Amino acid sequence: MALGRTVRRFFPSLRRCLDALGDFRDPRLVIYPARSLLWSGVLLFLFRLGARRRLRFELHSPAGVENLNRIAETNIEQIPHPDTLAYYLKGVCPEELSDVRTGMVRDLVRSRALDRDRLLGRYYTIAIDGTGHLAFDAPHCPHCLTQELANGRTRYYHPVLEAKLVCENGLSLSVATEFIQNTDGANKQDCELAAFYRLLPKLRKQFPMLRICLLLDGEYLNQNVMRLAKTLRLHWIMTFKEGSLPTAYAEFHALHALTTGQTLAHQHEDRSQHHRWLNGLRHEDQTFNAFECVETNARGDTTTFLWATDLPVKRSNVVELSQRGGRCRWKIENQGFNTQKNQGYNLEHAYCRDPVAAKNFYLLLQIAHILSQLIEKGNLLGAAVVKLYGSSRAFAQRLLEAFRNIPIRAEVWADLIARRFQIRLDTS
Repeated sequence: MALGRTVRRFFPSLRRCLDALGDFRDPRLVIYPARSLLWSGVLLFLFRLGARRRLRFELHSPAGVENLNRIAETNIEQIPHPDTLAYYLKGVCPEELSDVRTGMVRDLVRSRALDRDRLLGRYYTIAIDGTGHLAFDAPHCPHCLTQELANGRTRYYHPVLEAKLVCENGLSLSVATEFIQNTDGANKQDCELAAFYRLLPKLRKQFPMLRICLLLDGEYLNQNVMRLAKTLRLHWIMTFKEGSLPTAYAEFHALHALTTGQTLAHQHEDRSQHHRWLNGLRHEDQTFNAFECVETNARGDTTTFLWATDLPVKRSNVVELSQRGGRCRWKIENQGFNTQKNQGYNLEHAYCRDPVAAKNFYLLLQIAHILSQLIEKGNLLGAAVVKLYGSSRAFAQRLLEAFRNIPIRAEVWADLIARRFQIRLDTS
């Protein structure tokens, strides 16, 4: 019921988006509607089965079939074979499936479920970073990137550049993906920075009116990124490393010693923080600002963080820019990539070797992770998942057991669809 209620509350346009996907199959031979196949793919990751072949073994029960019919709004007689799912995904355009995820994020924004997590009460914080996806010992497709290893062998791999909407409460919701891949006949390999220049215009096109602040690593701190972000009306906070802009970095430390009143001491939980900032630094034809946080924990260990931003920095916002801005960038690594690689989603597992289907499995994983996080952060369970089940992965196992053993009766589902209710997200 938690899954059904979450979908019903947050994603009213999901069915319409799924139905908009193209279907290349001959209608006369179709046994499984597209919605049943797509939902079985989402459940593969939501229940963290780890391999495509486990889909039918784990869900093949009368209750499993009935519950899949309820949530997909179909009338199939048995769980689709995993190979049928893979065959269907080979013919689905990844850009169209990505639009389904975009529709889900739009629904979340419209419902104002994430309003409390906006930076400075205005900006949705979106972290962008690259990660590994698939790797092979032999050529996988014409689009593989290659890397020469120390032992003389060649590694063939497929990384991705991911944009995730991150919140201080731990949410890390996928909003856009750019697959890093070589094009046929390319003399130069694709890279993360080139993919970034492709991703940013797509992100703005998908969310043309959304107030966004990008959270980026120091490798993006250059005048070209600054210009592009300004053109697309995107604000940004980037890690400011000594080697990124050496002249501006030296200027920040030299000029700040000549200013007064631009420091602030702050106590955050058991850590003491000392903030300082400086506006009006220049790089090429771009002007930006910088702010620093020197943090000392209870043991006396000190860590220094420094960021660059196009947002004005002042006494009234420097703490929030640090805590809910710069410090939130790491959530794309921990709550995002690390969870998807090591907590049962098996991000780096090849669910299908077909290049198109592999992309679509990746996108279904991102959709499932959005649903999982909203269930875990919602108040439907009555308490935190870790407190109730020990871990997020253990909760996924309980959800699977309930799905395949406890059928949702038609009258209960009809009542769920008709009733109005609220879900509040955990803010801690």
